[in-house]
Amino acid sequence: MKEPLPVFGIHVIPSDPKDRYGSPEVRPLADGTDFLERDYGGVICGDARTWLLPGGPFAVGETPHEVELAAWCTCACRTLDVTMRREGDTVVWEWDEPGSSYAGYAEYADGLRFDAGQYDAEVERAIKDRSWEWPSAAVARLLGDALRSDADRLDAWTCEVGAVWSPPGTLDEIRLFFRDYVRQPDGSWGFRGHFGTTRPVTDEDPAAQAERLAREIMSGDPRAAKDMRSEPEASPDDWLGTPGISGPNSHKWYGRARRPGPQRPQD
Repeated sequence: MKEPLPVFGIHVIPSDPKDRYGSPEVRPLADGTDFLERDYGGVICGDARTWLLPGGPFAVGETPHEVELAAWCTCACRTLDVTMRREGDTVVWEWDEPGSSYAGYAEYADGLRFDAGQYDAEVERAIKDRSWEWPSAAVARLLGDALRSDADRLDAWTCEVGAVWSPPGTLDEIRLFFRDYVRQPDGSWGFRGHFGTTRPVTDEDPAAQAERLAREIMSGDPRAAKDMRSEPEASPDDWLGTPGISGPNSHKWYGRARRPGPQRPQD
């Protein structure tokens, strides 16, 4: 008789939004067990703000992709890299254990297989469950979605959304920046720098705030929006701060998924 596949689960450990060093942590489960903590005690998993998004690193399609599932430190200098792929009606996670005292002892050292239907349903459920999200983080997420959805106008203005975030410990503000491009003599598009700003967050409904801010910023060229600041020679981290994502950040996934600059700019 065929052995049943483990049930996939996603658990979020909420953070205190007043803690500037905290972040909500995503923990994958197999049959309700946090197998990473059991097998690799003390590892850190990804930030829910970047992992629990539509089309994010948990989404498995026909093309395999690799993510940093866990890290042994906040700087993610040593990680457990997992390749996720779809094989018929099964989702397969495969990884090579890093050399350590744990190697060879983990129950799932050779990887995991899940029923694809159950897996997809759990990913969809986790994405919709925002109970861990504080209001300013919700405004940032919804505003980022709204800005990115206006791709035609972003292309016309030769810019793209870099990041929109709510820094942990800052409940009354969101921050955002764009990447700026300019036409080169040979007709190609060259990176020109960043421009960005901050916006206050109130007790207004997060969706209403995000919609209002998107209308304000995109009513014309976003470079000319109120209090927008341009720093061509500096990283936005120097004047806006960092989004503050620590531990595994799935950059191997998002580094490929991000749009590479303007696609259909107007002359």
